[in-house]
Amino acid sequence: RLEKCSAMSCFECFCGIFGAEDPKQKALKVAKAKCVELIQSKSCGPILIRTAWHDSGTYDMANKSKGFPNSGGAIGSIRTPHEIDAPPNAGLKKALDVYLTPIKNDLEKDGLVISWADLIQLASATAVEVMGGPKIPMKYGRVDGTPTEL
Repeated sequence: RLEKCSAMSCFECFCGIFGAEDPKQKALKVAKAKCVELIQSKSCGPILIRTAWHDSGTYDMANKSKGFPNSGGAIGSIRTPHEIDAPPNAGLKKALDVYLTPIKNDLEKDGLVISWADLIQLASATAVEVMGGPKIPMKYGRVDGTPTEL
């Protein structure tokens, strides 16, 4: 137990000892469970994967020096009119409005917070897994961003 705690933050260790759960971890677990249910009931895995692909596909190495959020990437910026209304993203508004917004709203009603950037990528990785693909190791903690230089 001590070995595990030494690799964790004091807060995580404290929560683990006393049975509390880190709110960020809880939000991710609840969101994943809701995504599994959604994908199984609506067969919407492919559109969730495509949404995450198009969100992350905005990364531009040439803009790396401009920093966040202007270098793009998996920052949830697909939600902006500039991106969601672009012809290559046709049909992806449904993934955001019909499938992911209710999950985000349910989490918020329960006092749980997840960024759009994390929810979009979580839904995609979960879709791959639910549809029989590999479990994709992910790191969460993305911050939503809207590029100011388009």
